[in-house]
Formats: sequence, C-alpha cells, structure tokens
Amino acid sequence: MKKTLIGIILVVVIVAGALFAVSPVRPVDWKPDANVGLNNMFLKNDALRAARVFNTNVLLGPEDIYISDEGIAYTGLANGNVVSFPVNSPTNSRIIANTGGRPLGIKLDAQGNIIVSDAVKGLLSISPDGEISVLVNAVNGMALRFVDHHVIAQNGDIYFSNASNRYGITNYMYDFIEATATGTIYRYSPTTGRTELLMSGLFFANGVALGPEDAYLLVAETGRSRIMKYHLSGPQKGQSTVFANNLPGMPDNISFNGGDTFWVGMIALRDWRVEGLSAFPILRRVMGALPLEWLAPKEGYGFLLGFDTHGNVVANYQAGDTYNAITSVQEHNNTLYIGSLLSNGVAVLPLQ
Repeated sequence: MKKTLIGIILVVVIVAGALFAVSPVRPVDWKPDANVGLNNMFLKNDALRAARVFNTNVLLGPEDIYISDEGIAYTGLANGNVVSFPVNSPTNSRIIANTGGRPLGIKLDAQGNIIVSDAVKGLLSISPDGEISVLVNAVNGMALRFVDHHVIAQNGDIYFSNASNRYGITNYMYDFIEATATGTIYRYSPTTGRTELLMSGLFFANGVALGPEDAYLLVAETGRSRIMKYHLSGPQKGQSTVFANNLPGMPDNISFNGGDTFWVGMIALRDWRVEGLSAFPILRRVMGALPLEWLAPKEGYGFLLGFDTHGNVVANYQAGDTYNAITSVQEHNNTLYIGSLLSNGVAVLPLQ
C-alpha cells in the first residue's frame, strides 16, 4: 500500500513537472479586490428575462453595438463581418465588409466611417462603401496583440484599449491565468496620425467610454472586476482613480447614454480560477499547460449594470443562463440593445 501511494505521488510530481515545463504562461502573485457577491445593489434578479432576442441565425456573437442618430445599428460578428440593421427591423441586416479578423468595438466617426477595434487586425476605418484601412496596428514598432474597444471624442481623437500585450483573442484565457497586467490605453489622433500611450499595467484593458464634456475616460479593467477613471481635464488631469470596484462580475464594454448613465456589460461572474488561485503562481503555471477549452468558464450568466456619473449603481439586470456573456449595452430611445461575445442575436429590452 505504501509503495503504491509513493508511486502515485511520483507520477503526479512527474506529470506536474512536465506541465510546468511546457506551460506558455508565466504567472505572478496578485491580490484580488473584495467580491461583494450578488447582494444589495447587485441583488440577484431575473429582470433581463424580459428582453427579446432577434436574428440569432445571422448575428453570431455581436460583441459591440453602436446605434446612429438615424436608428441604424452597427455590429461586428464572429465570422469577421461588420453589419448594420435598422433598430425597428433587427432581422433586416446587411453586410458592409469583412475585416478578416474579429471585429469587436464599433463606432461611427463624424465623416460616416465605421471605426472598428479588431482583435486581430488593429484599429480600422471602414468607409461607407466598405473600403477598409488600418489606422493603428502597432505602436513604436510593437504589434498590438488585442485591440478591444474604443470611443471617439468630440475633437475626433480615438481612445482605444489593447487588452493584453501578451495574448490575443484565440488564447486570451492565458492572460487571466498569468495576471501580468499588460493591458494599455492609447489615444490616436486622425489629424496627426500620432498614437499616445495614456495608461498601462491594466489587468485586461477592455471597454472604454468618455464622460460628459469628454472630461474623463472610463476603462473596464476586466481582470480586476473594476472600472477605472482616467482624468482628461481638471486638477487630476493625467491621473487615474477608481470609478467602481468590488464588482461581483467582470466588466466588458461601456457606453454612455449622453445624459446620466453609463451602461456596462458584465461578460461573466468572477471566476475562482482567476481569483482563488491568485496567490499560487506555480499552480497556475501548471494549469496553463492544460487545453484552453478546459480553462474557459462554462457557466454563462446574463448580467448588465447601469452607473450614474458618480459611480453609483442605478440599474441591475440579470437573467441567469439565458442570453449571457454580455459584452455591450447601448441605449437608444429608452430601449437597451444588448450584444454578446458568445450568445447569438441582439437582445432588446425596453426600459421602464
């Protein structure tokens, strides 16, 4: 019996050592913020079940949604297509272009060009007739691995996130296991063609949104389940402060309704594999050698939040395992249009 136990231990040690040696990740020790759970202002509910989902056969993984003043919605899909559809007829979509990558963030500039954050191709501009041009795909000679989301300022400047300098969209789970926090935020000027680094050291830099009068930029730091605030004017200009933290889920894209509310898609609840093993980098390195499909969260959860301009929660919509992996929320005419990285179709929820 003793020999058998010793043999088992030796096999486990050898296998773990082999996994450690071949693992692509180099995890670091880190400490997560507190998790308040689905309580109080985040109390569990099923309010999101009232949403209707349209066009599930065509809109495959509509990660971000932008709606023009004329009521035309734009989104990017898992197959690389950038499409549009009237919000009053979401099943009537048309293909504008295919980026050849994975279009994520999407906005329209003042000239009517579709600006796309493509995780593979970089920051792109698509003309109204479908011609694609690259705005930024490298900074200081270093390729951007995971351009994720962007927002356009009144002066035309584009603020965009690069989620990780280590991993791309095909293996982004490694970034959460590793926790080296290499995400960055940039400002690109279409006038000068210059790209400027604003923030670094972010644990998976994700959605961005400008506040009133473009006074500040909100940034979803997905790996830390918090939203940061980068001051663009005023006495704290150039500094970062916390806008909202201790969130029970992982924030993705952010949008501002132009008045008093920031909408945030919560792609998942906080994951024990990310946080529970935060103080055990050696164990996480061994995990990093496992197949990626074993590491991805299996439990989908529909969750979105609304914040006022002071960071207070003013809306909380949840729906369990129905439409989940929510990555974007866009308000238009007192209705929410909701997108997802993994669920198909656009969910539509009238506000009360």
